[in-house]
Amino acid sequence: RTRFQNDLILLNILSILLILVITFFPSNALRVILGLPFVLIFPGYALTAALFPRRNALDGVERLALSFGLSITVVALIGLGLNYTSWGIRLYPMLISLGIFI
Repeated sequence: RTRFQNDLILLNILSILLILVITFFPSNALRVILGLPFVLIFPGYALTAALFPRRNALDGVERLALSFGLSITVVALIGLGLNYTSWGIRLYPMLISLGIFI
């Protein structure tokens, strides 16, 4: 249990770092390097850690595969929800929504 709590703390730190990098350095290679895992792995990993909190519930490969699949689903649903708001699907509303979800 401690390992996954530390993983979630690291996940939050990396998410905050990405938000700061995008805010202060809008066109940077670091933005792409941090942005891909932020969209493709982080939301699903946070959801997987919430659904399967025990350390031995899933193997590492299973957790990673489930994280990837759930991330695609979560990002699509957040995008769909943002589409019906006045903010729309833009960079900062999507960034803030994913940051809050994670």
